[in-house]
Amino acid sequence: MAEKAAHGGTATGRLQLGGLVLDLAAGELLTADHRPAGLRRQALDLLLVLGRRAGQVVGKDELMSLVWPDVVVGEGSLTQAIADVRRALGDTEHRLVRNVARRGYLLAPDTAADSPELSIVVMPLTVEGEVEDNEWFADALHGDLVIEVARLPGSLVIARDTAATYKGKAIDPRQVSRELRVRHVVLGSLRYEGSRIRLNLALVSGDTGIQSWAESFVVERAQLPQSLAEFAIQIERALQPELYRSVIERRAALSPLEVSADDLAMRAFALWFHDFNAQNTNEALKLCERAVALDPDSVRGWWGLSFMNYQGVINRWLPDASAAVRRIDDAAASLGRLTPDGHATYQARVIQAFLKHDLPALLRLTAAWAERHRHPTAFAARGLALLVNGHADEAVAALEKALRLSPRDPIRAEFQYRLAMAHFLAGRYEMAADWGLTAADTNPGLPWPPIHAAAMQRLGRTEAARQAFAEFMKRHPTFDYDHIRQRLPGDKPKAAEGRERLESSLRRIGSRGGKGVPRG
Repeated sequence: MAEKAAHGGTATGRLQLGGLVLDLAAGELLTADHRPAGLRRQALDLLLVLGRRAGQVVGKDELMSLVWPDVVVGEGSLTQAIADVRRALGDTEHRLVRNVARRGYLLAPDTAADSPELSIVVMPLTVEGEVEDNEWFADALHGDLVIEVARLPGSLVIARDTAATYKGKAIDPRQVSRELRVRHVVLGSLRYEGSRIRLNLALVSGDTGIQSWAESFVVERAQLPQSLAEFAIQIERALQPELYRSVIERRAALSPLEVSADDLAMRAFALWFHDFNAQNTNEALKLCERAVALDPDSVRGWWGLSFMNYQGVINRWLPDASAAVRRIDDAAASLGRLTPDGHATYQARVIQAFLKHDLPALLRLTAAWAERHRHPTAFAARGLALLVNGHADEAVAALEKALRLSPRDPIRAEFQYRLAMAHFLAGRYEMAADWGLTAADTNPGLPWPPIHAAAMQRLGRTEAARQAFAEFMKRHPTFDYDHIRQRLPGDKPKAAEGRERLESSLRRIGSRGGKGVPRG
């Protein structure tokens, strides 16, 4: 063997690559039962070149000359071979075969110290107090938590049965991290508080043992059998931003050449979790564009481009809406190729259907998305689909579920405005006013129509309605009725009638003195 691998190499020249082994001496990629993995010739040759120089960057030109020595090929052949290797290794995060910007590729075999950034173990929950009465709940909730955390895109989560081997043991999280090769350890405890059960959770760094996040969750004891799965989803949604922030802080010291496509996309989502506004959306878009330029197979990058461009269009935060829509279509096509049944792909297709005002497709897609992924965003999208199709009461149920599952979601103001509009459509103006005010307080910068002002006008509280409308127009002076039709499209009779009521109410309270009248 010409060179010994810098990372993960052994005297026999065998490199661990996920569940497979690259045998450099035999020149073969082997499965766990020592069978050839069936990688095509050029892809295997490329992997062997990278394997013999594991831990080192190999330039693209050099790779092409070594793998195709007697053939003139373009960079597309190299890109395809890299994709074949990653597919064989199950390397969807590009953890093993890494892009190094403007330099080439690097193979990073698994070692005890080399774990994926979003690698997590949820430890068995400790029960405080009456153990017998709570043991079943602790075990069931632990299993559901593992399932929900595993839904995080790009995460590697230790299986419940493996984590359960630590039950009842007092073990240093750093030791668990080393033994299971994970970056993050989630610790938790349960205790009774009268008729309620309190769950305390903490996120601990596997490297340092330092706690970076902690929070308590409370559920009524009588509701446990019915609410167990939803409780787990709530916890995952609270934990997700902290995991992203932890990863970004960890990677902050990377040099520009060490930054991968997934790093860039994760930074985009960390911005999004920090605050939902125009500036962060634009910055996140730039990071996602860099991610897909670096790696055309970056699922997280394309997901960010679809979602962030949609927010830019619907909130009028981007100067060229047509270009943004084209980019959404590009993202949907790429996600459909990379992860046909994934959460991000469903979301991208729902966005396309909404922007095209294809309301039957919107109903169909959101139903499938919510059933397949049980994600709060899917339920919120389902609520919007029902709303614009005129099904107000069904929309309320879906939107209330989204808010129940993710009460602190970065985009919860959007959910709240949709709920306000569903109540307005149904003629429940007190509820519409309450939810509209809640949404405006949650995110004053979100340019949804002032449903609370229109609802107050319908209730006969004219002066309060005019004041609320005037305050809204100070924050959003460019608002016009096109905003309403953009957010609430379509010609379904009930939805169109509700939209007309909303516009009529706003006209009545916005015409005083000839000022503050939205353009129609």
